[in-house]
Amino acid sequence: MPGYGYGAAQPQNSKSPFGPSNLEAQDEIVQLKPRIAKKGFLGFSLTDNVAMLITFVLPLLIFAAVYMLMSFYFHYAYAPLAWLLVFLIFAVVAALGYVAVSRMLQDADGCSDHLAVWAAALFVGVVLAFCAGLFFGQRNYGHHTQPYYEWKQLNSYTNVDPSKMEGRAFMDAGKITFAAGTHLDTKLSTGFMNLDMYCVAPIVSAGAAPASYDFWAVGVNCCTGASQNFQCGNPVKTDMTTGGLRLLSDSELPFYKLAVTQAATKYGVKSAHPIFVHWVQEPTKTMADYKDAGWAGFGPALGLFAVFEAAVVACAAMMAMIVKSKYT
Repeated sequence: MPGYGYGAAQPQNSKSPFGPSNLEAQDEIVQLKPRIAKKGFLGFSLTDNVAMLITFVLPLLIFAAVYMLMSFYFHYAYAPLAWLLVFLIFAVVAALGYVAVSRMLQDADGCSDHLAVWAAALFVGVVLAFCAGLFFGQRNYGHHTQPYYEWKQLNSYTNVDPSKMEGRAFMDAGKITFAAGTHLDTKLSTGFMNLDMYCVAPIVSAGAAPASYDFWAVGVNCCTGASQNFQCGNPVKTDMTTGGLRLLSDSELPFYKLAVTQAATKYGVKSAHPIFVHWVQEPTKTMADYKDAGWAGFGPALGLFAVFEAAVVACAAMMAMIVKSKYT
C-alpha cells in the first residue's frame, strides 16, 4: 500500500471534507438555507411581541387622543387648534399607513414575511381608531358637552315670574329658575309640523294670565299639535321649583317661532319676545347630568375599542403563525 510522505500532494479523488470543492458546496448550501427566526413563547419572537404590543397600544392612544380633542372643553374654547391637532394626528396615521403598505408590498424573503401581517394589522387599527375617535367624539360633543358649555357661558336667572316679567329681559339667559308654582298651561299648547312636530306650551305662574306669553317650553315629536296634549321635557311637580334650559339649536328655532305664531293666532294670545326653553325640574342638576354623561361616555367607548383591537391583534397573531409555519 503506497504511502505519502510529509508535504506530498493529496490525490484529486480524495473524499476529505476539507477539500476546496466541498467547502464551496457547503457555502452554497448555507446561502440557500433561509435564516430561521429564533422561537419564543408560542413561536413568537421578541420582534413579534414588540409588534403585537405596538399594534394594540398605538391605535388605543390615537382613539383616546382624537376622542378627547373632539369631546371636551378644548374643542369648545379652542376649536381651530383642536382641529389642527386632529389633522396632525391624521398626518401621523397617513405616514404609518404608507410605511405599513410599503412593508406589505415588499418581496417575500421567507424569514420576515410575517412582519407584513403585523404591518397590515397596525394599518387597520390606526385608521379605524382615527375614524371612530372622530365620529364618537363629535357625537358626544354635540349631545352632551357642547350644550353644557354653552349653557354655562350664558347668564343664569333665578326666581323668575313668567306672568310678570317680559322675555326681552332674558335674551341672554342660559339657565332659568322659575318662581314656585310656575307650571305649563297645556290648554294653549300646539305644534308646527315640518317632517317632525315642533311642540310648544306657554310657561305661566299661579297668578293672573300674563299680558304677553314670552316663556315657552319646547320639544320635538312629543305632542299631537292639539290643545291639552304636550308631553315634552321632564315631568315636574308644580309645588316644587321648576326651570328651563335655553334652546340652543339654531336649526329648530324658526319652527318653534312658527308654532308660537300659530298658537297666538289659534288662542288669541300675544307673545312679543318669546324665550324657548327645555322644561326641567332642576336646571342646575340637569346641566351637571349633561357634563357627567359626556365624561361617562369616554370610558365605555375606549373599552369597546380596546376589545375590538384585541380581536384584531389575535387575528393577526394567528395569521403570523400561519405564515411563519411555512418556512420553519
